[in-house]
Amino acid sequence: MSLEAGEGDWSYEFSFFSVVIQLTDVGHEHMEDVVGLLFRYITLLQTSGTPKWIFDELLAICETGFHYRDKSPPSNYVVNISSNMQIFPPEDWLIASSVPSKFSPDAIQKVLNELTTENVRIFWESKLFEGHTDLTEPWYGTSYCVEAVPPSIMQKWVENAPNEDLHLPKPNIFIPTDLSLKNVEEKTSFPCMLRKTLFSRLWYKPDTMFFTPKVFIKMDFHCPLSNSSPESSVLTDVFTRLLMDYLNDYAYDAEVAGLYYAVRPNDTGFQVTMVGYNDKMRTLLDTVIGKIADFEVKIDRFSVIKETMTKGYENFKFRQPYQQAMYNCTLILEEQTWPWDEELAALSNLEARNLEDFLPRMLAKTFIECYFAGNIEPSEAESVVQHIEGILFNSSTSVCKSLPPSQHLTKRIVKLERGLRYYYPAMCLNQQDENSSLLHYIQIHQDDLKQNVLLQLLAVVAKQPAFHQLRSVEQLGYIALLRQRNDSGVRGLQFIIQSTVKDPSNLDARVEAFLNMFEVTLHEMPDAEFKSNVNALIDMKREKYKNIREESAFFWGEISQGTLKFDRKEAEIAALEELKKEELIEFFDNHVKVGAPEKKILSIQIYGGLHASEYEKIVHDAPPPHSHRITDIFSFRRSRPLYGSFKGGAGQMKL
Repeated sequence: MSLEAGEGDWSYEFSFFSVVIQLTDVGHEHMEDVVGLLFRYITLLQTSGTPKWIFDELLAICETGFHYRDKSPPSNYVVNISSNMQIFPPEDWLIASSVPSKFSPDAIQKVLNELTTENVRIFWESKLFEGHTDLTEPWYGTSYCVEAVPPSIMQKWVENAPNEDLHLPKPNIFIPTDLSLKNVEEKTSFPCMLRKTLFSRLWYKPDTMFFTPKVFIKMDFHCPLSNSSPESSVLTDVFTRLLMDYLNDYAYDAEVAGLYYAVRPNDTGFQVTMVGYNDKMRTLLDTVIGKIADFEVKIDRFSVIKETMTKGYENFKFRQPYQQAMYNCTLILEEQTWPWDEELAALSNLEARNLEDFLPRMLAKTFIECYFAGNIEPSEAESVVQHIEGILFNSSTSVCKSLPPSQHLTKRIVKLERGLRYYYPAMCLNQQDENSSLLHYIQIHQDDLKQNVLLQLLAVVAKQPAFHQLRSVEQLGYIALLRQRNDSGVRGLQFIIQSTVKDPSNLDARVEAFLNMFEVTLHEMPDAEFKSNVNALIDMKREKYKNIREESAFFWGEISQGTLKFDRKEAEIAALEELKKEELIEFFDNHVKVGAPEKKILSIQIYGGLHASEYEKIVHDAPPPHSHRITDIFSFRRSRPLYGSFKGGAGQMKL
C-alpha cells in the first residue's frame, strides 16, 4: 500500500514476523502519523481476526488467475518453477505459490501477533539528514545512521495518530463469477467495423485464438484542442493524471481481481485502455466514463500532480544523451510536438481554475475511436458504446459534442529532401555528462508492402555486423545499435551510438565507414546465407501472439494509423517468399549506401562535456557540401513538406 502527500511519499509492506516502514522526505509529524495509523490497523486485525470471506475471495482470485493466466516468456516460467522447487514438495511445484492451500485462522493469528512495535524497522530517507549521520555504507557511499526508537515514543505515536475510521476492506465487487465463453457465430480473424456515428466508431474482433474469458478495450478520445499548444498539451496531461488519481479508490480492487486500466494523453487527445476478465469489465468501464463525465478539479490533488510533473520536466535535462537525441529527432519529424521547456514554462503558470476552464472546451469537440476484442459478443460491444455515447454526448449535462469531419486530426511526418544530409548539433543539457550521442536516421519510404519487407530484411542482415563493428571492434561505446524506425507509417533505419571516445561528428563518419564496409558484405553474401536470413524473418512473422494484449496491439496499430492492413503479416510472408537477393542489393544501393541517389539523412548530434570544443567548431564552420545544418527546429519543420496521412487517403480509412 502506498500513500502520497505533498511533502513526500509513504509506503509500508508486510512480511512474515516483521514490519518494514519506508518514508521518503516527510516531516516528523507525517512520519509519526503513518506509523501510528499502521499499528492501529494492525491492532484492529489482531482483535478482529481474518473473516472466512476474505480467504474465499483470495482463493477465488488465485484460482481464476492460475487457470486463465496469459502465456509468459519461458525464462520467467522456469525461474518461478525452480524457485518453487526449493520450498514445496514435487506435487505442489506448479500450483503452490499461486493458490492458497487452506484457511488456517490460527496460523494467520500467529503472524498477526508477531507484528508489534517491538520488532518494527523504520527506513526514513530525507535530505534533512545531511550532516547529521555518522555511518557510510560501503557500496555507494551513502551516509546513514541507526537509532533505536524508545517504546514510550512508539506508544505516543500510536496514541496520537489521527482518529481515522479504520475498518476491514469491503467485499471486492470486481471479482469475476461468470467465466463462460461467449458463443460468437462469425469467427472472423480480423477486426471489422461494427458501428459508426457522429460521436464514435466501433471496431470489433472476437477471440478466435486464446479462448479465455477476457476482453481488451481501447478508446481514443480525439480532441483537436488537446494538443493545440504547449499549454493545452500540459493541461491534457494534468487531466489524465488527475483522472487516474481519482480512480485510485478502485484501482487496487480491480487490479487484484485481474482488471487493468490506464488513462494516458496521446497525440490527438487521450486514451483509455482496459484489459481483463469480461464479467466485471462493464462495471469498471462505467466507473471510468462516469469520472470523465462528472470530472471536477480538486485543488489539493491538482497541486500534488503539478508538483510531480514539474519535477519530471526539470529532470529532463538529466536524461542520457542518446535519449535526448531520440527526443530531438521526434521533435524535428513530427508535425505538432512541443519542446519540453515550453511545456515546463506553461505548467509553472497553471492553476486549478485553468483546467476547470479548459476541460469543457476540449471535450466540446470529441470523437471516440473504439476497439473491443476478446470474449464479448458484437451486440454487447455495440450496447456498451451506445451507453457511453448516452452518458458523454446525449445527457442533459453532457459537455462532449461531436467533432465535425473537417476537424479530425491526423499525425503527419516531415519529408526529408533526397540527396541532402540534414544535421542538428546541440550541447547535452547536462553539462556534467561526459557522453556524447549520435542518432543517424535514414528516411526511406512511406508504408509499402514490398519496401517494408526489404527494409526489415536489411535490418536483420545488418544488425549483427553493425553491433560487431561499431561496438566490439571500434569500441565506440556501450550503446551502439542499428534498428528500424516507424513514424506513423514513415519508415527508415537509425543508428544510435553513445560514446566518450569520439564526438558525434566523428561517430557520423564511423557510421558511413560501416555502410561502405557492409556494402561489400551484402554484395558478396552467398545465396544460402540470404535464404537463411529470409527464413529467419519469416519465422519471426509466423510466431503466434502470446495473449490478447499482443494481438490487440497489432490490430490497434493498424486502426490508429489508418492503414487497416490487418493481413499485413500474411502478405509480408508471401512477399518474402518471392524476394530475390538482387532486390535487396538494389534497395540498399538506392536508399541506404553512401551516396545513394534516393538517400535522405537526418543526423542528430548531442555533444557531451568532453566534446564541448568540437561543438563550438561545428556550429561555426560552414556546412559541408550537400549538407544543411538545422539551427531552428520549428522553422525547419514549418519549411518542409509533409507525408500524407493514411486516414482519409485513397483506399484507406475514411474519417
